[in-house]
Amino acid sequence: MEDISSEKNFNIKKVKARFVLNQGTFMGVTLAIIYYFSHLIGIMDSFFHNLLTWIIYAAFIHLAMSRYRDRFQNGMLSYGQAVWIGTRMGIFAGIIVGAYLFFYLKVINPEYLSDLLVQMQETYLSMGFSEDEVVQMSDALSLTVSPLMFIISGCLSIGFSALIFSLIIGIFQRKKGDSFVDAMKDIE
Repeated sequence: MEDISSEKNFNIKKVKARFVLNQGTFMGVTLAIIYYFSHLIGIMDSFFHNLLTWIIYAAFIHLAMSRYRDRFQNGMLSYGQAVWIGTRMGIFAGIIVGAYLFFYLKVINPEYLSDLLVQMQETYLSMGFSEDEVVQMSDALSLTVSPLMFIISGCLSIGFSALIFSLIIGIFQRKKGDSFVDAMKDIE
């Protein structure tokens, strides 16, 4: 009897974890698609692109928390659970976006990093830096401007953004049960 209940609990935990990972996958694929079209259109560094990604974060995290609360928690969700759901989604979405960035930088547009470096050099020269200083900065930046660093920074930034959104959305999504009703369930 105890083995059956522990196996049931294990299966429930697997279903909950799979749900959160699926939601993170959907968010990551959506963000990768938005990034791809932003690169095509040329609005990657615009306010509109940032606003669109924030809306995607908020929408996916809000929907995932609501669905998780209603499907698995009988309408109850603690603040910690809400933050954990959104953060796990963000980390997984960051891995997917990082993989997209690696693919983008290696296959779709391998000249992107060199173009970015040239643009940075021109900007520094126009700001009045000497050529020696620009070469020095370029050497230092060429070490950090690599596909691997883009992947790591993508994972960390999306995970951190999801954490911030989860902290805010979790305030509104949490629902605690009535302690009297909970105590009476055990008696019945």
